Amino acid sequence: MTRLLLTATVAMLLAACGRAPNVPDADGGAVDALVDAQFDAFLANDPEAMTVLGIDSPDSRLAAGRLTDASLVHRAELRDTLAANLAALDDIDDDAFAPQQQRTLEMARWFYRSQADLIGVDWAPAWLPLRTNLYAVDQLSSIPMALPGFFENAQPVTGAAEARNYVARLHAVATKLDQVGDNLDLQARHGVVPPRVALEGAALQIRDLVRVGVDASPFVQAFARKLDGVPDIDAALREELLRDARSAIEDQTLPAYARLLARIETAIGAQDANDGVWALPGGGDYYAAALRWNTGVGIDATQLHALGHAEVGRIRGEMAAIVRDRLPLTDVAAPPGGTSVDAAGDAAVTVAAAEADREALRAAVQARLDRIEDALPRVFGTLPTQPLDVQLAPPGAHGTAAVYYVPPGGDVRPGTLVIDAAQVRALPEGGLPTLVYHNGLPGHHLQVGLAQAQVALPRLRRSLAPTAFTEGWAMYAERLAVEMGVYDDDPRGDLGRLRAELVHAARLVVDTGLHSERWTLAQAQTYLRDVAGLSEAQARSEAQRQLVRPGRACAHTVGLHTLLALRAHARQSLKKRFDLRAFHGVLLENGALPLDVVSRAIDAWIAASKIEDEGGAG
Repeated sequence: MTRLLLTATVAMLLAACGRAPNVPDADGGAVDALVDAQFDAFLANDPEAMTVLGIDSPDSRLAAGRLTDASLVHRAELRDTLAANLAALDDIDDDAFAPQQQRTLEMARWFYRSQADLIGVDWAPAWLPLRTNLYAVDQLSSIPMALPGFFENAQPVTGAAEARNYVARLHAVATKLDQVGDNLDLQARHGVVPPRVALEGAALQIRDLVRVGVDASPFVQAFARKLDGVPDIDAALREELLRDARSAIEDQTLPAYARLLARIETAIGAQDANDGVWALPGGGDYYAAALRWNTGVGIDATQLHALGHAEVGRIRGEMAAIVRDRLPLTDVAAPPGGTSVDAAGDAAVTVAAAEADREALRAAVQARLDRIEDALPRVFGTLPTQPLDVQLAPPGAHGTAAVYYVPPGGDVRPGTLVIDAAQVRALPEGGLPTLVYHNGLPGHHLQVGLAQAQVALPRLRRSLAPTAFTEGWAMYAERLAVEMGVYDDDPRGDLGRLRAELVHAARLVVDTGLHSERWTLAQAQTYLRDVAGLSEAQARSEAQRQLVRPGRACAHTVGLHTLLALRAHARQSLKKRFDLRAFHGVLLENGALPLDVVSRAIDAWIAASKIEDEGGAG
C-alpha cells in the first residue's frame, strides 16, 4: 500500500471512528479496520516479518524475494510512520467503544509509542527494536548473526517458487550486510560503539562463516536440506537452484561478510569498554523506554532491581525446602564455598536418552508432551488446533539453546519444538522437562496457537507478542505443570524447574545492575555464578547477553510475577466463583497483550463475573 493511499485510508477510517457518542461499540469495526490498515502497511515494509508470521497476502507475495530494508533512509521513513500512526490513534476517544476495541487501541498505541521512543534516539539503528538489537552489531542476535537462522528456520521451501525466493533473498544478503555497516558507522559518529565483547564475539562468528566457504555455508546447507524435502523439484532443477545459491554466497554474501568484518575489526581497535547502556549518550532515557517495551508495565529500574533480589530469595528458599524434604543428599557433595542447594542444582547428569540415541530423546520429549496434553482440558477451556511437531536439530547445528520453539506459520508450517541433543547433554539434572513445558505445552505453543486462532481480532493483536506476556506465560506454564502434578514423583525435575526460575530472577538483577546500577561485567558474572549457580563459562555468556540486550531479561520474571498476582487477585475477588479455565481464557483468548492491558482485562472480567452473580442471585 502506498503512503498516499494509506493516508487517504486512515483519514476515511478516522472519520468513521470520529469523536463518537459515548456509547459502547460505536462502530468498532472502524477501529479494527484502522488498526489493520496501519499494521498491514507497516508489515508491507518488513518482508522478513511477514515470512516469520506466515502471512499470505498480495504484499507478502510481492516481497517474498526481498529482505527487510535496513538502510538509513528507511530509518527516517520508519520514524515518520510511527509518529503518524500514533497521532491517528491518539485522536480516537476510547470510551466510545466496546472493551475489545479499547484493548486494540491500547495495544496499538503501546506498540507504536514504544517503537517511536526506542528508535527516536539519535543513534538508534534502522530496524525496529522488535529485533531486540541495541547495537548495529553484536555477538548474539544482530542481523549478521541472525540471517543464517532466518533462512534455516523461517524461510519456507515447499515448491519451486519458494525455492527461487530463497535464492533471490540470498542475493539480497550482501546489500543488507552493507546497510548494517552503515548503521555501525552512524552509531560511531554519535559516540556509540558496541562493547568490546560484542564486537569480538561477532568477529569470531563471521570469521568462521567466511572460513568454511561456500559448500559448508549454513545458507547452502539449509537450502540443500529443504530441497531434499520437496519431491516435486527434480534433480536438474535442484542442481540449478543450488548452483545459483552457491554463486550468490561466493560472489556476494561472503565478500559482504568480509567487508563488515573489516569494519568490526577497526571498531575493536578503538573499544576497550564493556559498559551498560547508562554510559551511552541518552542511555538512561533509552533504558527507561526499553523497560517499558520489554515489561509492558510502569515499573522503573530501581523497583525492578529490588523485585529481582526478592525473587532470588524466594526461589532459593523453595529449592532448599525440596532438598530438605524430598531429596536424599547422601550422594551429593556441596562444591567448595557452595551449599546443598547449589550441589543438587549443579549435579550435571547427562540425560541418558541423549547419550544413548537421538531418537530416544525425541520420543522422551514427545511422551512428556503427550502426558501433559491429556491433562490440559482440566485447566483450559480451549486448546490450539495447530499440531506441535517435535524435531531434532541437525547434528552439528550451532544452536545456543537445548530446546526452542518455532511458531506455526499460517497453514504452511506447524508449531515445532526443536531439541538440540548436544545442548541437552550440557543441561543440569532435571533441566529438560521444564524447557519442554516452557516452549511446548502448556507454554509457548498453547499461547501462540490460541492467539493465532483469534481471527476476529485485528492482525496486530494476532501477530505481536509482547515479551513480558509471552515469556511470562511460558514461565507461568512451568508453574502450572507443578500444579498439574507432573513433578509429584520427580523432585529433581521440580528442582530443575526452580533452578531455571532462579536464573531468570538473577537475570533481572543483572540486567538492571548492568544498565542502571552501573555494575561492571565482572560483577554481573560473579553474581550469576555465586547466586544462580552457573558455571564460570555460563555466567560469562549470560552476562554478555544481558549487556547487549538492555531490558530484555526483565520480561520473564516480571511477566510471571504479574500473571501470578493477577490470578491471586481474581481468586481473592471471586472466591468460590473463581474458575481457572475461565481465567486462562481471558488471558489467552484476547491474544498476547501488554501486561498493563492484561491487568485491565482481568479487572473487567472480575467485575462482569460479579454482576452476573448478582443477577443470578436476584
